[in-house]
Amino acid sequence: MTQTSLPTCVISQGYYRYFKKPRFLLACFFVLFSLLLASLAHAQGTHAGVDISNVVTVNYQVNGTQQAPVQSSTNFTVDRKIDLVVTGVNNANVIPGDTQAEVTFKLLNEGNDIQIFELTPNPVINSDDFDTSACNTVVTSVTGTPLPGVSLPTSADIKLSPDQQALISVKCNIPLNNGSVPLSSGDTSLLSLKAVAKRNDNETPVVESLATDTELQIDTVFADAAGSDDIARDASHSARRTYTASTSTIPPTLTIDKSILEVKDSSGGNSAVSGSEVTYKIKITTAGMGTINNAVISDQTPTGMTYKAGTIILDNNLLTDSSDGDQGDFGVTAPNTATINLGNITAGNQYDIQLTYKIN
Repeated sequence: MTQTSLPTCVISQGYYRYFKKPRFLLACFFVLFSLLLASLAHAQGTHAGVDISNVVTVNYQVNGTQQAPVQSSTNFTVDRKIDLVVTGVNNANVIPGDTQAEVTFKLLNEGNDIQIFELTPNPVINSDDFDTSACNTVVTSVTGTPLPGVSLPTSADIKLSPDQQALISVKCNIPLNNGSVPLSSGDTSLLSLKAVAKRNDNETPVVESLATDTELQIDTVFADAAGSDDIARDASHSARRTYTASTSTIPPTLTIDKSILEVKDSSGGNSAVSGSEVTYKIKITTAGMGTINNAVISDQTPTGMTYKAGTIILDNNLLTDSSDGDQGDFGVTAPNTATINLGNITAGNQYDIQLTYKIN
C-alpha cells in the first residue's frame, strides 16, 4: 500500500490569541467552516461573541459491515479585539491671536466589536515653540449611519461599529506671545489627539483579559499599535497635527474649480447619453493667513439632469442628503441644490467634493 502523507495544519500565533487556542482538529477544519462565516464577517474579522462550532465525522466498516458514524465536536466564542487608529488630516496656518483655529483627525475602529471611544486633545508638547489653549474637540461626521444614541456633531464620547470612521475637529486658541516673546513667522505648535477605547456597547469598561483564554467566553484582547503619544496594546492610539504661525498680513483667499470626474453610461461605457451618470469633482483651495468664515458651497442641479440620491462626498466621507449632523444636504437648504457647509476654514487647507447627476 502506498502511504499518503496528510497535510500539516498550522495556526499562527495571532489566531491562537484571538480564537482561544482551539484543539488541533478544529485547526485542520478551519478553512472549511470559515467559508460559512462569510456573511458574519466584517472587514476587520468575525464579530466578537460569535459562537463557532465544528463537527468531525468518521465513517468506517468492520469486516465489510458499515458501522454507525462516530462524531466529535468542539466549540468556542470569538474574542473581542480592541484595535483603533487615529490619523492626522489637516494642519493649520495661523496668525498670533487667532481664536478656535482648526486641525482635523480621523478615528477608525479596527476592532471587531462596537466600542465607545474617549477623545482627549493635548496641546502641551515639549518639542514645539508655543502651546495653544482652550481646545474644543467635536466629532463632525462618521462613515455610514451613526449608531443609536449618537447625534452629530458631538463633543461627547463617540460610539463606532467595526470599520466605522469618525472625522474629528479640534479647535484651539493661538497666543500672541510665547511667554514674554511675541510669536514669529514659522513658530509651530503641536497638538496631539488621543482616542481611548473606554467602554463596550453594553457600557461595561474595557479591560484586557489577562488570565488563560476561556473557550466559551468573550475575552478582551488589546491589539492596537503605538501612536505618536501612546504605547502599543494599551487600548488607545494618538496622532499629531501642527499649527504654524505667521506674522504676515496676507489675507486669506479661496478658489474653486469644478471638473467632470467620470461619465458612466448604462452599457458600461463613458458616453454622455440619456440615462448616463456624470460625476463632478469640486476642489476648494485656500491660501494666505487667517480664517475664512461661513464658507458654503451650493451646486444647483444642471438643466436636463437629475441629482442621484446619496452621492455627496466630502474628502472621501459620504454625506447624507437630509438635514442632520453632517455638513451636506440636497434640497433642504435650497430647492434642487446640493449644499455643503464648510463653516470656518483656516487658510492653507483644501477640500474635495464629489456629487453625481443623471442625464434625463
